[in-house]
Amino acid sequence: MVLISILPKLSETERDVSGMKEVPAGIAGPHRSVEGPVLLYRKCSVPEMGNQTSCIVPIHSSSHMVPGGLLKLYAKKILPDFLFICQPPSSDMKKRLVLVKPPEVSNFNFGTFTLAVLAGAVRDAADVVLIDATELAVDKAVQKILAENPDIIGVTVMSHESSISARNFIQSLKIGIKESCTSPIIIAGGHGASMFPEPLLEAGASAVVFGEGEITLLQIIEQGIIPGAKGICCESKEGIVRGKPQPMVFPLDRLNTPARDLITNPGTVFLMETSRGCPHSCLFCETTRFYGRKWRPFSPSRVAEEVRELIEKYSAWIIHFADDNFAADPQRVLSICEELQKGPLPAVILASARADDLFSNPGLLEAMSSAHIRRVTVGVESLDPFTARKAGKRVPLHVYREVFKKMRTCDIFSVASFIVGLPGEIPEARAKSVSFALEAAPDSAHFLPFLPLPGTPYAKGYPSCKADPKDILDSAAYNATFRMHNSTISRLSEAVAAGGIRGLFAEKVLAGMV
Repeated sequence: MVLISILPKLSETERDVSGMKEVPAGIAGPHRSVEGPVLLYRKCSVPEMGNQTSCIVPIHSSSHMVPGGLLKLYAKKILPDFLFICQPPSSDMKKRLVLVKPPEVSNFNFGTFTLAVLAGAVRDAADVVLIDATELAVDKAVQKILAENPDIIGVTVMSHESSISARNFIQSLKIGIKESCTSPIIIAGGHGASMFPEPLLEAGASAVVFGEGEITLLQIIEQGIIPGAKGICCESKEGIVRGKPQPMVFPLDRLNTPARDLITNPGTVFLMETSRGCPHSCLFCETTRFYGRKWRPFSPSRVAEEVRELIEKYSAWIIHFADDNFAADPQRVLSICEELQKGPLPAVILASARADDLFSNPGLLEAMSSAHIRRVTVGVESLDPFTARKAGKRVPLHVYREVFKKMRTCDIFSVASFIVGLPGEIPEARAKSVSFALEAAPDSAHFLPFLPLPGTPYAKGYPSCKADPKDILDSAAYNATFRMHNSTISRLSEAVAAGGIRGLFAEKVLAGMV
């Protein structure tokens, strides 16, 4: 079926007739204001349609006749009462799209999963290949990509750390393209690309997709790169042009499931999304700058269906919900847990959540545990009241303490993340970082140096997106101090003795494996 469902919703007057997404391939039917690639018959070319068909749709310059009287058409509008045959583009129509996770040092490969998400969204409109070049030498990666004869090369840039390696890779890719006498376009996307588009364009990218990529990528496949188009940052005669933000996909259930069949080496941890974005506005966080402040969920039934698919089709043993804020709607989490308990369940599900959301419903953590959500990372950032309040995260110490305590009774392994060096942090508060963390008593704690991420309010006044050397040193020292503290070792040892999933994670921490 033609991929139309992720495009912005039609107006009320346009939606009163069946949309293309509701009409199976090969079936004629009335449509209004549908966007996308379609196959149209000219007037009277098909007996069943007879004189009902009129060629009143503007014909794009890329349209042409093919055997049998079919007209290839990329139409912006299908006018009221126009009848046509709804079909996916044939293979000879489709462009070859190669989505690439570039070579880099990567501890956890989110990039390949996000490419599978994009591939699932556009595979009806393009012939998609996914290449995980994380561990390849740059020259080997370039050779492998160009061997696929791509029309479009999409490079994911997942974070600010990835932007330098991605820039160097794009430069090598441009050289390889020139030497091969081919002419594919290169587009870059992802969080890192959205933060740092200019260096990627200077390296040779034809365009950078900023923000959520599904709709913009589909439009690039169909229409090419248009300066000033929504969601695109590219060079023009006037310099770098940045279009307006692309409308977000909503509801998220309109998206196809990720094209995991294109991932050659999925690993042992399977990623999936249950929501996007966060409704909060912490000043240090880049998530709301990428997705906006509108938190958008997948439905509980969709989440449970995808979990079942991962288990039954891919034998998933560990699943990671890669949401920024899984528990933003506690009632939805309860509904998801109810669906998941119908089975089958993986051994363990990993998730991230805010402590105040987990604290808001007394039965939430028990339900999560019953659904095998047994490792939860909680973003604490700072337990100093002044620093936390200034950063926009007003969660008191007692909430963290109660949440981590409740996790222990529910066989959920807790991980707390802290940021060292947040603006406004005074030396006295900094000195208490570890003691505050020990009082909150999570099973594990990760202290990370503050990064002034571009686009965030806290980035103002910082010349670059680099951590302060002192913050780096202190973070390492705090991690070591927390891990080796007697209370931490005692808590983890008790968890190992009790057994269960939490005990398995505790055993790995004590062994220095995670």
